[in-house]
Amino acid sequence: MANGVMGAPLEPDARGALSNEKNPSAIVDRMMAFALETCASDIHAEPTREGLRIRFRVDGVLQDIDLLDVSYSSSVVARLKVLSDLLTYRTDIPQEGRIKSERYGGSVDLRVSTFPTIHGEKAVVRIFDPENKTFDLQGLGFPPHVLETLHAHLPRPQAVLLLTGPSGSGKTTTLYSCLNHILNRSLIPRNIVTIEDPVEYDLPGVTQTQINVPAGLTFASGLRSLLRQDPEVIMVGEIRDPETARIAIESGLTGHLVLSTIHAGTACGVFSRLLDMGIEPYLITSAVNMVLAQRLVRALCAACKVEGSIDPNDRVAARAGRVFEAHGCEHCSFLGYRGRRPVVEILRVDEAVRQAVLCRADREALHKAAADSGARTLLDHAVTMVREGVTSVAEVRRVIVA
Repeated sequence: MANGVMGAPLEPDARGALSNEKNPSAIVDRMMAFALETCASDIHAEPTREGLRIRFRVDGVLQDIDLLDVSYSSSVVARLKVLSDLLTYRTDIPQEGRIKSERYGGSVDLRVSTFPTIHGEKAVVRIFDPENKTFDLQGLGFPPHVLETLHAHLPRPQAVLLLTGPSGSGKTTTLYSCLNHILNRSLIPRNIVTIEDPVEYDLPGVTQTQINVPAGLTFASGLRSLLRQDPEVIMVGEIRDPETARIAIESGLTGHLVLSTIHAGTACGVFSRLLDMGIEPYLITSAVNMVLAQRLVRALCAACKVEGSIDPNDRVAARAGRVFEAHGCEHCSFLGYRGRRPVVEILRVDEAVRQAVLCRADREALHKAAADSGARTLLDHAVTMVREGVTSVAEVRRVIVA
């Protein structure tokens, strides 16, 4: 989730431009340049029966760019493998590598992964640009009440703060912004350490470690070792297993501020997930102070959005009372959307929520306890954004409501 939500739009007349190149090296160079111009986060080179399908992920949505002749299917992927120091003669196994940033702009980090399919190897390039990341909590677009809660919890000497959301929902950016906030706002220096998979950005002033499963460095083993490094703030990239969950919770009880992510559908779902992992309720309620759930929705283009009619049978539109729709213009390449905004749900563990967890309440009961405490859900925030014309009902349904 980039600071500043505006991205360069895809130019309609640029689609298909890759087909004008005559050799794999030129195609890859043009593809990379075009992806950087359009602020794409991912490049997909997918072999099909008809040819090599090139797609960019822009603002979280895949956009078709070109369909190259089938003769390029293997050579373009092979060129990407050469650039990322992968084995070109192995086409039957997945591989991962990196392209040196000096080749394309100097600052960007390009991570390449290949995967065998029935029509040949598919390659995906993930694009990270550290220079476009300032990791400022104020610039993430969170509502005031969310920022107030974060500002109140981040200075604490010990606690567990958890984030949840699907891949690509901005969790890592939020974590890094929290660490940057702690680093810059602490009255006295604090020892901040992380264990990640992978380390996505280099944060000055923070000790960062990347897990290495083949070497035995997992989240659990790394976290256990980090506790011997006199840490004060620990960021764990993801809680994936009961052992990591237990160590993270115990760390929050023994004088550490722990920030991490865990996969769950909602903020309340995090407690159900921890209970399913075998963590005792009294440990959860004693350690976890706050849970933040988030998603990213595309923002309507301010230049062309139009007010729409309300379908009384649509509960999102009916709750909003006012809706806007995507129209499309030259400013947004006739997509109707430009950039993304966060939709968030923050849950402070108060007495009502604490008692529900201690009773091992199911997810529905947890949601009721949270609602009784005044917590706003993801859908509540999304409805507000629809009413204010920030996003559309269709986008809310795509990202939040099934």
